[in-house]
Amino acid sequence: MKRVDDYQKALQYAFLLLRYRDRSENEIIQRLKKKGFSEDTGREVGIYLKDRGFIDDTRFAESLKKTAVEQKHLGRSGVLHYMLMRGIPREIIERVAGDDDDYQEAARAFVDKKMGKLRGLEPREIKRRLWAALARKGFSAAVIARALKSHFDSEEMYQE
Repeated sequence: MKRVDDYQKALQYAFLLLRYRDRSENEIIQRLKKKGFSEDTGREVGIYLKDRGFIDDTRFAESLKKTAVEQKHLGRSGVLHYMLMRGIPREIIERVAGDDDDYQEAARAFVDKKMGKLRGLEPREIKRRLWAALARKGFSAAVIARALKSHFDSEEMYQE
């Protein structure tokens, strides 16, 4: 009887968590463990929620990617890290993340957004700062080079 009560309480808590935002199956299991439920109970709840469509890691990963690119202006490796931190399995992340070319427009938009704050600096300093900022956001060197080249329309890139 105790086991059934635990399961019902864990399920109720999982639904409470899902009221606030979508979550991955792993995230649900971890939050239930943190709340004091057993790992087995967490897995059972995760299976129940997944089977009935309350959680869907692929759908959640696609939503996270959209947020990461459009709002956080992250590149591919930034998106990978962002999804890993939310408990999305690596195989789903690899499938959803796409390749570097998918992030080219996001890099260009980030450069355009940052240019206003960098006006008045030397072009070389602007490029250096933009390169560093884009790299921190998880963009690859090739994507960064193309974004800066298209913005500055020159062949010289990051020469010191």
